[in-house]
Order: sequence, then C-alpha cells, then structure tokens
Amino acid sequence: LWYDVYAAFPPRDAPLAEREHDIKPVRRILYPEDNIRAAFYKTYGTPRPMDMTDQDSVSECQKFILKYQQLERLGKYQEETALFEATARALQKEGIVLRKRQPPKQETETTDMSPEEQRLEKGPALTIKLSDMIKEALQKPEKEKP
Repeated sequence: LWYDVYAAFPPRDAPLAEREHDIKPVRRILYPEDNIRAAFYKTYGTPRPMDMTDQDSVSECQKFILKYQQLERLGKYQEETALFEATARALQKEGIVLRKRQPPKQETETTDMSPEEQRLEKGPALTIKLSDMIKEALQKPEKEKP
C-alpha cells in the first residue's frame, strides 16, 4: 500500500540521511493564560483528578483562568498578585475550594537519632523492609504444614 502512495506522491527531496537539513529555530508558543496556569499549579498543585470522559467538565485550573480573565477585564486590580488572590477568593465564594501546596518538609541534617530511629519516626508503613516481607512469605507455608 505505501509503495503505491509513495509512487503516486513522491517526495520533493530524496529521503536520504546524508542530505542537508534546514535548521530553523523553534518558536516559543506561549499564550497569556499559560503564565496564569503556571502560577496556579505552582501555588495549588494538581487539585484533584479529572474525568476525561466527561466532555462538559472543566478543570479547576481552567475555571481559575476564566475567572482571572474576567476579573482582569474589570480593571480593578493593578498588581498580578492582588488579581491572583482575588480570583482565588471569588472561586471560593462560588464553592470551589483551592488548597495551597504544602512546602516540602526539610529534614534536619543534624540529628542525634540513629538511622533506624529516624526510619521508625517517619511512620510504621515506611519501616517495612523487603527482606522481612520475603522471609515472612517464605515462613508462612512452613507454619501451615501439619
């Protein structure tokens, strides 16, 4: 099939690896709402999963952008930070709760605890070792034998 298409519509230039290529700079395509979107995700992260099968659903980020642009057109706010915060408050009044991202916890490097104590302090789920799980799995059949 592809041979017939190639024969009917041959390329203008031969498709050889040795041929000279036109090197064109890649244009940056940024829209005004991209800066708003970046600030939104930096401040609020990814709020919650979205159902992509529902064609009518609008993400919280998109709702934020639409409200931001609406308030921007009113011209009440001179600074972007004030407009950003006003948008968050306006969405909150509409029932959309946005939670700011928690900054990552910085672990203190100077500690008097041993590595085992530090591991236990992080939580019980994080104290499980793979080697212990394998030993336990291997011992279960032995215990179950009569």
